[in-house]
Amino acid sequence: MSQHKPLNMFKLASYGAPSMPLSMVSLPLAVYLTPVYADSAGFGLSLGFVGLMLALSRVFDGVTDPVVGFYSDRIRTRWGRRKPFILIGTPIFIAGVWLLWIPPIEFGDITILGFTMNSGYPYLLGVLVLMYVGATIKDVPYSAWGAELAQDYNERTLVMSWKEAFTVAGSLIGAMTPAIIVFWGYTKPTDNVYFLTIALAIVMPFLVLNMLMVVPEYPARETTKRRLPIRESFRYVWANEPYRKLVIIFLFSTIGSAMTNSLSFFFVKHVLLAGDLYGFYLAPYFISQIVAIPLWFKLSAKIGKHRATMVAIFWYALWSCFIPLIAIAPQGWFDAFELGTILSFLPDSWLAGMQSQFEGIPTGKFAFFIGVMVLKGSSIGALSALPYAMAADVIDLDSAQTGKSQGGAYFSIWTMTRKLAYALGLVVGTTTATIVGFNSLADPIADPNSWYSLLWLACLYSIVPAIFKFVALPILWSYPLTEDRLREIQQEIALKAAKEA
Repeated sequence: MSQHKPLNMFKLASYGAPSMPLSMVSLPLAVYLTPVYADSAGFGLSLGFVGLMLALSRVFDGVTDPVVGFYSDRIRTRWGRRKPFILIGTPIFIAGVWLLWIPPIEFGDITILGFTMNSGYPYLLGVLVLMYVGATIKDVPYSAWGAELAQDYNERTLVMSWKEAFTVAGSLIGAMTPAIIVFWGYTKPTDNVYFLTIALAIVMPFLVLNMLMVVPEYPARETTKRRLPIRESFRYVWANEPYRKLVIIFLFSTIGSAMTNSLSFFFVKHVLLAGDLYGFYLAPYFISQIVAIPLWFKLSAKIGKHRATMVAIFWYALWSCFIPLIAIAPQGWFDAFELGTILSFLPDSWLAGMQSQFEGIPTGKFAFFIGVMVLKGSSIGALSALPYAMAADVIDLDSAQTGKSQGGAYFSIWTMTRKLAYALGLVVGTTTATIVGFNSLADPIADPNSWYSLLWLACLYSIVPAIFKFVALPILWSYPLTEDRLREIQQEIALKAAKEA
């Protein structure tokens, strides 16, 4: 049983809410960074060097994760272990995002150590490092804090489900912004990131301050006063078998997710011929994630988190199989889903005005695709929230073995793995698509890609990521940390604490 009072709905929402503005800018960071910095309509830098700056900043970012995690486990203040880091990291992160998207200087040639270069390159590297440092300082303790908010097996799933719901809501806002502001004449990537950055700078401080004031941070439950050196600390972390299994699962799943995310726009543009509707596809996709989260929570409470995750993987794979069929099927198969057919109940004047907005776009295939993606997307919330909740459980196993509370160390390795796996997934997805002959610069109407390359694009976007997620199934089948086992571990911790008292 939990030694803490269950969190009420307001506290659960207060903890999860800061994830919303964070995910609002995460999507533009993945989609718009290269168009803003390496396009003629943006800052006009070299795409190759922009990619190099991204790689260098990520290397530095990965190094800082374990450092922040280690020290957030060991610091003791009157405000707690996690809250000071979040308070310090939030303004640094906001400043980094603002400087990234709204530079206060004009870029031009400069000379450093005898080398002439555009000032945009060192500027980009500097603000990326600043932004990632701020993100690490706040994100690793934030995740560890969430793991410590609840001890009950199912309440931990509830905490992470609230966090995931706000994450998806923020992604939905980020995805819909381009589709909304286009009606006011804002069509450039720089316009999109400008409005989202202003929203972040206004909303995030309020949500973070509310969280720091409302959500409790409980004292660390440790049964030994001995300080573990960082090397010994991380040796215990990696020796934790359930956690090691989770890291492997998460690594392969993240590779697949990165492939899907990096190729989604190209699939919509070149296969569905509906690139201008990309923002409209993302909206129902993210809404389905939010709606389905309570259902996955109920299922996990009934059959366990690892079994519910297995069901989510099968559900994800089932609907992924339909996507390549969309690539090879003739347009006539989707006539029943054409805009004029499914919205025929509208007044003629409304329907005519709507059809004029989508002239030349095969809306039948696009509408069918949205239906499939809504069903597929309903599993994504489970594949994000449940592994995080399972990671919170394995920290108790570590506490029983070491007598320490090392949530920061655990989530720092978790975060570092996610960043490296996501980068690998981006490379695998985009490079393989190029190898099979897909040309992202081709005109999808006047000079379309070959049927062969489009089919491969569809498979790399859907089938291959599902295969990566299937790696988790045999590992989850024998996953040892069930609800009953967790209860036994927590009883061991309580007995040790009573002896120390």
